[in-house]
Amino acid sequence: MGNYLTFNMGIDFAILKGRLSGAIDFYDKHTKDLLFNIITAQPAPTPFAWKNLNTDIQNRGIEFSLNGTIFDKTDFGWEALFNAAYNQNMVNNLDGLYDTGRIHGQGLSGAFCQRIAAGHPLFAYFIRPFGGFDANGYATYPEGDVQQFLPGKKGALPKLTGGLTNNFRYKNIEVSVFFNGVFGNYIYSNTANAYFTKGSFAAGQNVTKDVVSLPESVINAPEVSTRFLQKGDFVRLQNLSISYRMPLDSKVISNLRLFVTGQNLLTFTKYTGQDPEVNTNKSLNNIPSAGIDHTSYPRARTLTVGANVTF
Repeated sequence: MGNYLTFNMGIDFAILKGRLSGAIDFYDKHTKDLLFNIITAQPAPTPFAWKNLNTDIQNRGIEFSLNGTIFDKTDFGWEALFNAAYNQNMVNNLDGLYDTGRIHGQGLSGAFCQRIAAGHPLFAYFIRPFGGFDANGYATYPEGDVQQFLPGKKGALPKLTGGLTNNFRYKNIEVSVFFNGVFGNYIYSNTANAYFTKGSFAAGQNVTKDVVSLPESVINAPEVSTRFLQKGDFVRLQNLSISYRMPLDSKVISNLRLFVTGQNLLTFTKYTGQDPEVNTNKSLNNIPSAGIDHTSYPRARTLTVGANVTF
């Protein structure tokens, strides 16, 4: 909970007799006086207390949408809809430092990977820059074996999101294709941190193929570091629908439409985990986290076949 101050300015437009339309919106939203759950010094009547912090969390960005009718003939039509949004998140003011993003695994007691602090975006990663392995197979950290904010203010929240829908019709056939994409965010793989190391392989656990050839010592400590941080950009074929309207000469059925719909059919990403669209709850001290993957089950690929009948 908190207080909000929002500025919004936009413009809607339509040209070519309405065949091309769209909107551009700019916003600047400030969230102040966030209510935080603060651990109290013991002994105390309760282990925590609620407190309004002196905060100013800013979300500033622009949203753009464009709709166009490319073809509109009797037997053929094509409509395209595009939207994109850019958001810049920043904690401009905050009393204190608040850690979150608990990392689980053997030898990782008390580990975390995110810190909320003034001058950084929400859920910014606070980890060691990884420099590879030395001659003995131990991890090296060129900037010191200490956690720190990363250059470029890398965080879990995406900077750019977008979607593209194409709707086609040809006589009695209709096809709809929807792609969505997310860019500018990073994912911390707690799964890899906890299980995909040379120590896990030596202990007889299942690992990914790349672990087998790593020059890592079996007794190397897998500290929280950029070794397990990856870009979360992806483009997904979210929905594909094909339908056919049956020509009828019936006094009982006025309309019969057969369709097949697929969801989550293809994903284009460099993220090596099972699914880049992931967010395991890794809160710490009741402070939420974002963008952490820990043995998450991937989104299901589904196929639906059906019919719509109107009598």
